[in-house]
Amino acid sequence: MDFKNENSETELGKSLSSINCERPPSNNVAPSNTQGPLDWYNLISSEEWLRIHGLKTKKLTLSHILSQIGFPHQEDYIYSIGKIVASRYADGLFRQFCKAEDGTIYRVTAKTQLIYPYVTFLNDAVECFKERMNWLTSGSRQIFGVILEQCITIVLDFGSLDEEEFSLCQDALVMVIDEQVAHLTKFNLIRAAQNIHKWRHESVIASEYHIDSAIKWIKNLTCQHSVASDSAINAIREAKRDDSVVAIYYFLVGNVLEDSKKSLLHSAAESSHPVHTVSFNAQGEDTVTFLKKLSTSSKGRFHAFAARIVPLGIPEPSAEDGTFSFSSNLRKLKGRIPPGAGVREDVYLIWRELEEARNTLSQIQKIIEESTKPPPLKPGNEVTGNSVWVIDALSHETYRKKSLMESWKDLNP
Repeated sequence: MDFKNENSETELGKSLSSINCERPPSNNVAPSNTQGPLDWYNLISSEEWLRIHGLKTKKLTLSHILSQIGFPHQEDYIYSIGKIVASRYADGLFRQFCKAEDGTIYRVTAKTQLIYPYVTFLNDAVECFKERMNWLTSGSRQIFGVILEQCITIVLDFGSLDEEEFSLCQDALVMVIDEQVAHLTKFNLIRAAQNIHKWRHESVIASEYHIDSAIKWIKNLTCQHSVASDSAINAIREAKRDDSVVAIYYFLVGNVLEDSKKSLLHSAAESSHPVHTVSFNAQGEDTVTFLKKLSTSSKGRFHAFAARIVPLGIPEPSAEDGTFSFSSNLRKLKGRIPPGAGVREDVYLIWRELEEARNTLSQIQKIIEESTKPPPLKPGNEVTGNSVWVIDALSHETYRKKSLMESWKDLNP
């Protein structure tokens, strides 16, 4: 007869059925300006995202899985004899697995076919984390980070740029508007200049009309070769006057003017809004260090990106003479993290979860591999196949009582 521990296997089956490992679609952000639930869903911090998709929420941590497919090997101190007594029930009957993190030994009691589903769930989790990492490090998220608030003002500080670099910044900002700002509630744009240039008097609804208008406004901006030292601080002060704004994003191209550092720090420290700093093509670590300090003083976040242009190789015919040229919107922005910026925390959190999932998957695969091998038998204590099935059908409580008796005999010969 095939004896089974029906209660434990039923509980394991229920646990497996409760695990939901649905992955978010790979197209995390829609290409259009129409706000969709998936876009709203993904514009969240890595901490919040992991609370939804993480291993702990999905009950896929190694500790939880081991608790479902087995039980820990017990040791306890017996005061009456003054010794630590280790349980010996199930020796040679169940597979042993040593958890590397704390050295806990588990007896694996579940049948192999009930362990296999965890491999599928963990593989899905690995792919889910990889997709999130790819999403975080591509498109506008690579340039600007992830916008988490629903009502923002972006302060644009282009500094002194040549025409080509200014055009590159325009392309980057258009990507941010199209991929992220389009899915917010309200927004506004302010350019830091000798005379402040505001797109709108105050923040407006992120409708399709306003998104298109903002993109046209950005494309129509002209390159200015001189910027006053108080331009940035005046623009940030102007942004703070909008009571509906939840956060300010300070987009700085190149280096910050030395004369403006002190006033910027003072303004950020007194701000009731977080001032998130975004460094684009910083030319020195001093600027990166300062922007980190600026964002920290207002409880904001810091992001940095150093861009380079990669032509996509798709020519467009000229309307006049039929010749081919490359338009600015056919360039792909690629780049890297500039020196001194450090590792992005949002990416690191997902990477850490990915590594844990990979490690757990490897451990579960190892358990399955070991379970296909013949069980080890002690010399002189061979157990027949029938005996194994009978013992396997006994409850853990029966094993525990038997173990206590054997341990007591060993201590009292």
